[in-house]
Amino acid sequence: MVPQKKPIEETEIEVLEQTTDVEQPLQDTKNSTVLTETNGMTKNGDKKVKPLSVRRFRTVIVLAVVVVALILGTVGVNLIPEKEDESTTTTNTISVKSANTENIEKIVVNGSYGEMTFTSKKNEAADSDSSDSIGAAAYIWELVGYDQTLIASSSVNSAADNLATIYATRIMETDLSQKELYGLNKPLVTAKVFMREGKDEDYTLTVGDASPDGSGYYATITGDNNIYLISAGTVNNFNTSPESMANTVILNTPNVEDIVKKSDKKYYDEESGSLSSFESIELSGPKYGKKVVITPVTDNEFVEYSIDLGDYSRYADPDTVEDMFGIMTNGLVAIDTYDLTPTAADIKKYGLESPELFITIKYGSSSTHLKATLYDKEQNYYAVMMDGRNAIYAVTADALAMLEYDVEDFYYQFVFQEFIYKFKNITVEAPEKTYSFDIKHNTSDDTFTATSYGKEIDDALLSAYYQYFLTLAPEVKSSYTNGETKLKATMTYKNTAKGQTVLELVKQTDRRYLVRIDGNDLGIVTSAEFDHLVVYAEYVMNNKGIPEP
Repeated sequence: MVPQKKPIEETEIEVLEQTTDVEQPLQDTKNSTVLTETNGMTKNGDKKVKPLSVRRFRTVIVLAVVVVALILGTVGVNLIPEKEDESTTTTNTISVKSANTENIEKIVVNGSYGEMTFTSKKNEAADSDSSDSIGAAAYIWELVGYDQTLIASSSVNSAADNLATIYATRIMETDLSQKELYGLNKPLVTAKVFMREGKDEDYTLTVGDASPDGSGYYATITGDNNIYLISAGTVNNFNTSPESMANTVILNTPNVEDIVKKSDKKYYDEESGSLSSFESIELSGPKYGKKVVITPVTDNEFVEYSIDLGDYSRYADPDTVEDMFGIMTNGLVAIDTYDLTPTAADIKKYGLESPELFITIKYGSSSTHLKATLYDKEQNYYAVMMDGRNAIYAVTADALAMLEYDVEDFYYQFVFQEFIYKFKNITVEAPEKTYSFDIKHNTSDDTFTATSYGKEIDDALLSAYYQYFLTLAPEVKSSYTNGETKLKATMTYKNTAKGQTVLELVKQTDRRYLVRIDGNDLGIVTSAEFDHLVVYAEYVMNNKGIPEP
């Protein structure tokens, strides 16, 4: 039979109604007002209030206990540390080991990338009286078995520092019998630290599993019964590959202070001391088809560079050449290092046995060599070797954008660029007539006078006509036909040591003509350009105005 609730007495209802507006702060149980006030009368203003019934009192007590239990239960859950959940803990630094790196002679790391040995040697520069010795470290750390010029000193120093002064973020256990739970019976890394003679005891840091959130690794150290959680960043500083310790600045910009011969000083800017010019840039490899040599032009005010393609040469576009020279003026930084000790098989693997591009930049007695192949086409990375270093680097295509140029991209738009006063005669053989212009340069006022077959002609008209030669900008094609020469202009220099320049327009079709200079086929122009050179030659002879091209 289900017991029936006892009805609440009228006096109890009165108590409830009268106490609802009274603030009742919760006190410590030993001084509880609930316990004290139920044994006597309570005063509410001037009116006396009867005590709660025993049943009502029990109900209140039960409710209070439930609330307190819930609160303590929640607090209790939060206070109990979960061994596998380090993400909820605060990051405190706990000193695990503190050694002076100068007292360490050698460190041997066996980890994810095999064995690496770090040694420190006396820094002779620190003992010298030179200004460079100020603040210099007493010892220099090296990665054994590698060319130290290829290793970033900051990387090896960081590895040594992280094994000399070790901090933990948490103590996981104080009993090494539990180390199997943390992967320490089959460690990921062991780092043995050997002290110099008479300098403390050798010790070993053993690193086990990673924490569930990946923020750290469990570790122990010689002579300590604790199992620690140390940060992933600390471990990754020494559990790393030699390639990750490489110096990724693979080309520093040359400075005049580094020159060996004083004669090389002419290649550097006087104010900044940085490299500003070059002797030659050589390009070769399948990308270019044949070797291409770019050189500065010193005897022509119109152009800066020429490009020699073996069979012939032409002017080079200054902007494109400056982009290529940017390898030297901007320096070069790799995004990664593929291999610090590549074998012949490795060099072949990365496509550098026969590279797509080979570049040599000469500046006086110095030179820089770079060979590159677009190895990772997905990420657009070049595999690069430089200056005979036995290392293969990954360099982004953005950093080597100049390597994307084809040979034609180096061509200057205009194929004939000379000042008119450099010539003493220009003869134009047109289909129906030959025109001859003699030129005399007046150096005092930089003007010239022109005659044709002994008759003086307007020098301004001849200048305007001559500009149509200067604006010839042929479109380059892969092949041309050996048609009939329809116009031939022979330029004879004042300097008799220079041979004549012969410019021809060779008919390809009714509307296309090949521009040929000194026997070199340079590209196609339209019949309109051919017509201008024929018709305006007649205009000069007849003193008739010529429009600017």
